[in-house]
Amino acid sequence: MIANYLVGIIPIFLYILVLKSLDSFAVAKPSILAKSILCGLASCLVAFILARTIGWSADYISPILEESLKALFIIYLINRRRIRFLAEGLIYGAAIGGGFSILENTIYVLYCPTMDFGTAMFRGVGVAIMHMGCTGIMACLLILTCQKMKMLNAVAMSIVPSIIIHLAHNIIDIEPSYRLFGTVILFLILFYVIMTIGESLIYKWMDHSISEDIYTLAAIRQGNFSATKSGQYLMHVKEQFQPEVFFDMICLVQLHLELKIEKQSRMLKAQAGFKDDRTEEELAAHNAQVAEIDHLFTQIGKTAKWVLRPLLR
Repeated sequence: MIANYLVGIIPIFLYILVLKSLDSFAVAKPSILAKSILCGLASCLVAFILARTIGWSADYISPILEESLKALFIIYLINRRRIRFLAEGLIYGAAIGGGFSILENTIYVLYCPTMDFGTAMFRGVGVAIMHMGCTGIMACLLILTCQKMKMLNAVAMSIVPSIIIHLAHNIIDIEPSYRLFGTVILFLILFYVIMTIGESLIYKWMDHSISEDIYTLAAIRQGNFSATKSGQYLMHVKEQFQPEVFFDMICLVQLHLELKIEKQSRMLKAQAGFKDDRTEEELAAHNAQVAEIDHLFTQIGKTAKWVLRPLLR
């Protein structure tokens, strides 16, 4: 029984860790990740009580009930503007689905202690990934659609694909091993594609034109960095870093912009036929800035480096 239970829940945590590792810019917050797992547990408990009380069909009604309950915390996060990027939606959604599966698998083991190892593996991997994938995809769709339509309409459009996938998983009668393999591969591919698209959208959202660079640099110097896109991005992940590390990250962005604007200015002068007439003092100041950037990079840590990637292109 204990072995079956462990087989039923360990893959869930491993899958969440895999998704977190794909979050290149580290935008998903551990605190919200933990709350998402707890909300998944709560949604499973509510679904179990309702199903037992009303006696709904597990195959046809449960997908609507379960996907709706799992979607509630995602809707709350988006309404409160705690989610901005697709990677966050995918990871938090998968965490909710993972929490749901942990309690669901626990209930299955308690009600069926004689469950064989293969069934436990199927539930721990295949069904769990289905729950995680459906909620993660719903979250990503909602992030994209809520920007273009009213929230109620966006929720309706975003949740339908998850319900259809869940329903298909329940009613399509194929060999369990094939279903398990197909579910894992399908959602791994979808998750990788969504993460890649999400990173691309972050890059596109950031405006790397020289006019935006000048505006951002001026905003930093005036203490109004949060009004820029770069500032909004960094403020969104601020709580993940110690104050001194976050300060170093801001300094890195400022130094990078200063050097970038200076380089672009020299290139324009060279194209216009002007020679590089910098004095020794100016060259020394430039070299000091480069050395300071190198020093800060050694101080901030790996996670901060990944977070700054979209800003330091």
